[in-house]
Amino acid sequence: MRIILLLISFVLIGCTQPNGVTPIEPDNNWVTGQLENGVKYHIYPSDNEPVSLRLFIHAGSAQETEQQKGYAHFLEHMAFNGSTHFTSNDMVAMFEAAGLTFGADINAYTSYYETVYKLDLPDNQQLEPGMMWLRDIADGLTLSASEVEKEKGVIQGEIRRTRHEQKSLSEKYYDHLINGTALETLDPVGNKASVANATSESIRAFYETWYQPQYTEVVVTGDINVEQIEKLVRSKFSDWKAADSVADNSIEKPALTLTDYTDTIGEFDAPSLSLVIERAPAKIDTREQQLASWLDEIALQLIYQRLETVYQDSAMPLQSLTVTPYYMNYQRNALFSLAFAKEDRQATQDLFLETLASLRDHGVSQTEADSSIAYYQQLLHDIDYNWSQQDAVTFAEDRVWAISTKQSSQSKLDYQQSLEALLKVADVERVNQQIRSILDDEYFVILGADESESVEQLATQISPVRTKLAEEGAKPLSLLSVASELTLPTKEGTVLSQQTNALGFHTWQLSNGVEVWLETDSTIGDSVNLVYASQGGKASLEPELYAASQLAIPVVVRSGLGEFKGNELDAYLRRNSIEVFPFINFTHHGIEMGTTKAKIADAFNVIYNISTNINVDERQIEAIRKESYQDQQRYLATPIGQWERGINRNSYLPTSRHAFITAPELATVTADQIRQVHRTLFTKDRGYKLVIVADLTPEELTPLLRHFIASIPLESEEKPSFKVAYNLDPQVRIDMPEYNEQNSIYLVRVTNPQAQTSSAKTAFIDDMIQRLLSKRLTSYVREELGLDYAPDAYSVAHDQEPSTDWLIEAQVAPGDIDKIDSAIDKVIAELRSDVTQSELNTVAKQLAVALHPLKDKPIDRTWFYTRYLIHGYGVESLKDVDGMTASITMEEFKQRIEEAFGVKALKSKYTLTPAQ
Repeated sequence: MRIILLLISFVLIGCTQPNGVTPIEPDNNWVTGQLENGVKYHIYPSDNEPVSLRLFIHAGSAQETEQQKGYAHFLEHMAFNGSTHFTSNDMVAMFEAAGLTFGADINAYTSYYETVYKLDLPDNQQLEPGMMWLRDIADGLTLSASEVEKEKGVIQGEIRRTRHEQKSLSEKYYDHLINGTALETLDPVGNKASVANATSESIRAFYETWYQPQYTEVVVTGDINVEQIEKLVRSKFSDWKAADSVADNSIEKPALTLTDYTDTIGEFDAPSLSLVIERAPAKIDTREQQLASWLDEIALQLIYQRLETVYQDSAMPLQSLTVTPYYMNYQRNALFSLAFAKEDRQATQDLFLETLASLRDHGVSQTEADSSIAYYQQLLHDIDYNWSQQDAVTFAEDRVWAISTKQSSQSKLDYQQSLEALLKVADVERVNQQIRSILDDEYFVILGADESESVEQLATQISPVRTKLAEEGAKPLSLLSVASELTLPTKEGTVLSQQTNALGFHTWQLSNGVEVWLETDSTIGDSVNLVYASQGGKASLEPELYAASQLAIPVVVRSGLGEFKGNELDAYLRRNSIEVFPFINFTHHGIEMGTTKAKIADAFNVIYNISTNINVDERQIEAIRKESYQDQQRYLATPIGQWERGINRNSYLPTSRHAFITAPELATVTADQIRQVHRTLFTKDRGYKLVIVADLTPEELTPLLRHFIASIPLESEEKPSFKVAYNLDPQVRIDMPEYNEQNSIYLVRVTNPQAQTSSAKTAFIDDMIQRLLSKRLTSYVREELGLDYAPDAYSVAHDQEPSTDWLIEAQVAPGDIDKIDSAIDKVIAELRSDVTQSELNTVAKQLAVALHPLKDKPIDRTWFYTRYLIHGYGVESLKDVDGMTASITMEEFKQRIEEAFGVKALKSKYTLTPAQ
């Protein structure tokens, strides 16, 4: 990414100095040192964690000469293609056998100023070979001519995938900002010509110049012993000799000067107005800087909330609304942006500017301020739990960012003290002062023009924008509802039975049919995670309601519950530290939530009100219909949109719940249809489950379940048919020579409409098939043939659907369509004919390693439990991942492969190639 968004989680404080500046106090758990040759190391021990390794080289694309464009990145790729102790890709194979996944656990990146290699191990058993690989990267890469030639195609594929000719407005603006600076000619991936002209010798020249011990730092975190790691680092890196003459790697990082800007939007953008305000450097060295950053975040959140409220109240359609800190090249900015339909530009912009002026001149209310400050109060309350949730990867990434920005990692005590300092000063008066500070600051206007608009004419509107924002803001009327609470149930249900089962869950059977599962977790503090869900989703609806199901959630979110309008409900939820994420999937639906133990009753009441007391505002329906229609029309105007619609129409019958919903269907959705979707999904019991993971006892929950959850009126309903209405006679091949990029996309879809119904075992097997298929695609298409940077395979079948549905995708040079066609056919054929026990063991291990962290991730764990329970898989497999993966036999694995890709499967191929 050329636009660097830097997400910062560091809070920097310390002892007050005489000059009133409070410097950061580093985390003393970090052990740092330096070898005689200049290699620095950073070690962070944390018991019972995995292990993460990083090799940080202080050299990137900024160190390249005009003839070396992309060489730092090319060299990064070559680290995986052979070294002193590892032949080509043997390193990846060895770590994959230990359960790691290439890309997720084994990876690297190159930026302007650094190259960083990443290895995340499941335990400390592979430390020795892991450190050996990092040592090989230092000065032991083979860089063979044959491997360099093969890798050229991979990097060219990465350029095609990531450096589009059709640029977004934000990319155009960044190019405008770097014009005339040292960054103008820099791009870490290089360019097609430089990559094509690279040789083993030219890559080696860059390697031997810049990979020097004094420019290198090693990071090791996790379940480790400090003394052993120091000894290991010393034994591996002490004999690395610096060159006799070492080039200076110091680079002056250019500052970007923000300006006004107007240009045509990208093909996936909508017309827009944005304001950008430069606030401060991203690097934070003092508590004062951290507090200023946090106060900016609070102010921006409140500005966003007010804008969202105003637009919802006006029922004015928007394509997007963003108010956020925006980090670019180590500078923190404030970004205000909204996108809209061309014909709505004037009205939308006027309301935007009037609202900002009102906030600048009159601020927010105490209640509004409290809703945003509550987040930081919760952070302070949960500090022990949140700190304990940091794992080896978190610490390693934290240190890489600290090295890159030359700042320290902060101690827990400092973090706590900084939060306490913030909450002492963050009252409504101070927050309004911060809002004024931001909105009185110098700002720059960015206007995105529709293709039919004149860029020159639109640029003349910058001055009127400034004039409008300079006008005195109107004092707002009260934005708050007289209601302060949601409707309470008037009649309790009953608990029919409860027990603690053999897996350690406490379960309740409620009188309305809901089954509740509690996993008591004493390690997660006050955090409560819950999911209320059922089988059903779109499969439970009649086809005429499919479009309404797409609009139902945003309509209800904006319309609200009971006496609360949508924005008032948002404020209520924020004040009470309740997060709500409703969903309607193809085969299930429900509500995912997060809250605290003190607010569990309120969270249950939210579930009750979503089930019984929704609002459906006709004005919001109209606004969302228009937004959805505009968004779809914009997408379908692109080659990608046309191509994906063609794939969809060839794959499904028009009546299928998976069929592409048309603009006329969206435009005719009614309020009654929205209510009908709600009644069908939330008042019918098709096996509702409420899963809770929290440090709560059954005795604490039982009366609340009886009062709120058991009181939800539910009628028993048969489970729907999950059969998918596939097109059983699809075209074998569809070619679309309409792409507007010098790139070709190739897709194979393989579907068996009559496969066995999914189960816990098939869910595990399908995940393992995906891992094996992706590995073989990487090995053959990427590494051996050099056709694509990231060929991929994934299943798009859903739980309970009696079918298999696989997509295999690649992006290649326009002249390589026939090659990729043959290559993927070969990969599929070999998958069906030959799987070794070693491969099965490897993907089983990878899946087990991927699922083991669920024990430390209560949010993910709650969702997995719910998914497996509502679809009848049971949770036994999640409680014994190793046992489930070990139980899968070669015969079962091959049978599933044959079911998915064999003679009963339908295969269709699709290409999107450049227009002729």
